[in-house]
Amino acid sequence: MPVIVVSGSESAAGVTTVAVGLAHRLAYAGHEVHLERLAFGANAERDAATFGSLDFAASSGSPVHAGAVPAAGGITIVDASVSPDAASLAQQLGATRIEVSGDEDRAGTASVTRVMNHARAAGPLAIPEDRLLAAPTVGTLIEASRARVLARSVEGERAICEHVVVGAISHDSDQPYFARFPHKAVVTRAERVDIALSALRTDADCLILTGGSEPSPYLLDRVAASRRTTLLVTPEGTVETVRDIEGMFGRSPFGGDAKIERIGLLMASALDDEALASLTGQ
Repeated sequence: MPVIVVSGSESAAGVTTVAVGLAHRLAYAGHEVHLERLAFGANAERDAATFGSLDFAASSGSPVHAGAVPAAGGITIVDASVSPDAASLAQQLGATRIEVSGDEDRAGTASVTRVMNHARAAGPLAIPEDRLLAAPTVGTLIEASRARVLARSVEGERAICEHVVVGAISHDSDQPYFARFPHKAVVTRAERVDIALSALRTDADCLILTGGSEPSPYLLDRVAASRRTTLLVTPEGTVETVRDIEGMFGRSPFGGDAKIERIGLLMASALDDEALASLTGQ
């Protein structure tokens, strides 16, 4: 049965994102799909666990070694990360090879199909830069800002924050400013209870209070009652906290239902039926 090996031309190319998108595209085109993660790189265990949670593709849920890719029915996709053995693995398995790259000048060859990730625009074999796919989770923001967690929302550390919004001292404390931004983390000084309450009224996924001070008990009660917002306190000021978390966009681990569905939609545009047939030989 057909095998597709997906690898990257450079670190953080988005191999796992593309592999999941390809599996989604194939599954919804009516194919039986098996998805495995090669035992290479620091994120192998985490990525394999993500594969094991998918409802549209079968997976062992654990990293596999190059010589032990399981035989399976349907189409098997192997996420090889940036393994230097990707080419030899593809040859060994008689597989089609996809290389994920962020370089728009790199072209495919007769033996390698190149998929561009973080492209300037959508197109054939091109996944455009996407805010949702790049967005960090609340868990990533906690780690980056060294924050204390005072309360967790129902979704908790899995919540995705597409926007980081600063509630500056000069801003009107009313709701319209925050309401412009869905799926957000709001950063403000711990003593600005008015700004924090406005953020809560617009269902901020994460409220980050800076400066290390303990928040108002009233604010704590409101957060606990709603359970819609994770409340954090960071040891540094607002400027330093924003500096710490802004670099997390594009660096968060891939995973979560929202990102999985999003890459499925983007891959459907990047791979038409003809391109899909050329990859699978069907």
